[in-house]
Amino acid sequence: MAAKTIPIRLITPVAVAFEGDAELVIAVGTEGEEGILPSHAPFLTALRPGILRANVGGAGESRRLEFATSEGFLQALPDRVVVLVDAAVERDKVDVAAARADLEAASTRQKQLSPQSADHAREQSIIDYANARIALSA
Repeated sequence: MAAKTIPIRLITPVAVAFEGDAELVIAVGTEGEEGILPSHAPFLTALRPGILRANVGGAGESRRLEFATSEGFLQALPDRVVVLVDAAVERDKVDVAAARADLEAASTRQKQLSPQSADHAREQSIIDYANARIALSA
């Protein structure tokens, strides 16, 4: 690990989507975007669907890594960041047609539900993840 980077692992139920060193990690928490730098104080937050961004690499070879992610959790410790999400997809792997279909289907189902129901919130999460994939692909 370089002095100004922090190890990050992005984990889904089926695979480790990314593992490497980052200078900065930005994720969409339930209270807004959270930025994590090396030596961050211990921190745990729930994540909303959105776009996870990280400046990875180091030594002058930094590049921006972006994933559309679903709900999950982020744990930051002074020496590592762990992101656990249900799904994560990189820009070049986004299936825009499938994302649009998911968006349309979830929107249709959500209209039939009470806004206070857990099912309504679940459909909103599907809508938000579909929107994140579409935004990432643009």
